[in-house]
Amino acid sequence: MTDDLLTAPVTGTPLPVDRFRVHRTARTVDVDRVLDVLDGRLAAYLVSEYVSAADCSVLTANFANSTDRIPRYGEGADGVEAYVLGASHIEKTTDQYLDQAAATAPAMRALYTGVHDPVSRLRELLLASGALTGRPAEHDGRRAGDSKAVCWNNIGEYLLLPHDDLAQLSDPLQAGFEIQTVRRVLAINVYPHVPGAGGALRIWNVAPDHATRARLGLTHSGYPYPPELLTAHPALDIPVHTGDLCLINGNLIHAVLGGDDRDRGRLLLTCFSGVSDQGEFLWWT
Repeated sequence: MTDDLLTAPVTGTPLPVDRFRVHRTARTVDVDRVLDVLDGRLAAYLVSEYVSAADCSVLTANFANSTDRIPRYGEGADGVEAYVLGASHIEKTTDQYLDQAAATAPAMRALYTGVHDPVSRLRELLLASGALTGRPAEHDGRRAGDSKAVCWNNIGEYLLLPHDDLAQLSDPLQAGFEIQTVRRVLAINVYPHVPGAGGALRIWNVAPDHATRARLGLTHSGYPYPPELLTAHPALDIPVHTGDLCLINGNLIHAVLGGDDRDRGRLLLTCFSGVSDQGEFLWWT
């Protein structure tokens, strides 16, 4: 591959200018705005104070006291240093992922002891509205995880480099898993503990095309896009704080901006979701 192909700007599809924005509310979730992000009519939606200060404290303590959280030392392709609780489908076979989801389910239930799981609460609100019918993604009668928890412990320019959430659904390791019928990913992020001022989300107004992924060797990962190849695309930054809920159009390239030592211990509860070709709202981790 020539250097020109590796250094050419990222190409793809942008949202219309009037849709590339963040909608904001406080405490109350506007279901219509969630659907706007899910359907690609909005880049992101931030709900401040979605989780009460008391529940945030309980969740943070439950995570810190969990003996099931696993250290991640940043030795993999993404270089992310963190503690993780729950399952991740990325770079696993379907069976490996579903095995991990089943094995970590008791630890995830323990994490939510004393609080109403805020990720499930968001999904319950969507389903109760009647706008969607949904369930966890399944394969051969086995169900995906409902959420996972990540406590970031790294610092630097980026806590998580630019990426998209759609490419990973095409991994041949998961051929036949119904998440591969999802065409747009809604990333659901809840922040029980944000200790510093770093860790803002940055979203670029481009959903990368197959040609870009292929020439960068990211066809089945969508990670990482070199930041210098994104300068031609408008970007918006979304600072997040303790208690926030942030929903993003995961087809757009996005990243987590860095921080310093004050940002260590930033706690995230998250899952992926989207509408399948059969019209069902599915979620997984």
